[in-house]
Amino acid sequence: MGMGHRQVRHYNNPPALRRLLSQGVLLRAFPQDVMEACYKAAIEIYADLSKTNPHFKKLYDSLVAYRGDSLVWLQVAELSFDSFMIRMRGRA
Repeated sequence: MGMGHRQVRHYNNPPALRRLLSQGVLLRAFPQDVMEACYKAAIEIYADLSKTNPHFKKLYDSLVAYRGDSLVWLQVAELSFDSFMIRMRGRA
């Protein structure tokens, strides 16, 4: 069984990032206010689409429910482990 598009993208991200960094690219996080403005704009677009497209509404409502359930797991398991691994990398 081959890798799907998402797995290929994640597999290729680390070497691509190393190439960028080796060429002097500086990584910066988006500022909080930019992230919040993008989030707000996206929510407004999703609300408008939900009003006019019942298929989108069904899909989006399902996604919102899943995301609500999964964020708790991601925060406890994935975020904790990723943070631990980042701290440990500096010790090796």
